[in-house]
Amino acid sequence: MKRWNSLKVWGGLLLAVGLLFCQTGSVLGASTTPLSVSLGFDFASGDYGTDQTTDSTRIPLTIGYTPSDRLDFELVIPYLYQSNNSAVSLGGMHFSVQNSGTTGGGMGGGGGTANSGTSQSGLGDITLTTGYVLLAEKEQSPMFRPLVYVKFPTADENKGLGTGAYDFGGGLSLGKGVGNWFTYAEALYIVPGSTASFNPDNYWTYLVSASYALSERLSYGVDLSGATAAFAGGSNALYAEASLNYWTSQTGSIGGYVSKGLSTGSADYALGFYGAINF
Repeated sequence: MKRWNSLKVWGGLLLAVGLLFCQTGSVLGASTTPLSVSLGFDFASGDYGTDQTTDSTRIPLTIGYTPSDRLDFELVIPYLYQSNNSAVSLGGMHFSVQNSGTTGGGMGGGGGTANSGTSQSGLGDITLTTGYVLLAEKEQSPMFRPLVYVKFPTADENKGLGTGAYDFGGGLSLGKGVGNWFTYAEALYIVPGSTASFNPDNYWTYLVSASYALSERLSYGVDLSGATAAFAGGSNALYAEASLNYWTSQTGSIGGYVSKGLSTGSADYALGFYGAINF
């Protein structure tokens, strides 16, 4: 009951913010500032290569800040629910821990951890990603943008909602527009921290996407994303995704996606939607 009450509160907030996004044309006018806020709702279901299906809900509040044409920051504050602890969330992606050999009952061996069959909910690990455009996009060359990533241990590791440690990472992203098409790719190498409950390996995450503007307001996209296994004995993750984005005004947008897991270490499927606004 407590879990459903929490989801009702977040769901009501998401609906209210979504309605605001649809009204932003008359409220905010045409001007924008470096600050943006997005609220989303994500659902995923799969066994991640274990013998138990995990259903998870993620409600991320994303705050973006772009103080210049080159520098940007993205802070993600997620609320999480998952039906058991066979998988754990690292920076928004679930990884299997049931077969890692360093855990007990799907969790770490640090004592006091939740049972693998018990559903849990609460604040997830907050992440901060910073990008700097080292080389701007030109007619014959893409944008070149190094990335720095930090995960803060704000989730309760005893609930299996996070690992209880700081993670650090670095990587690169490339972006190029051609006509109505925009292509983007990024890769991050993550060095996770360890606790008595979790001892993840270093791992890669990656994304390759292409989007097409059907009009000034509507665009669709497809992408492949994934990660190498974060725990010994786990499997790599790989997803194919299709998405739509609609600008309700010059400052507000809404969108949604559906995703299919293509590997043993992935969720079977995922879907979600979001609303975003520039202040």
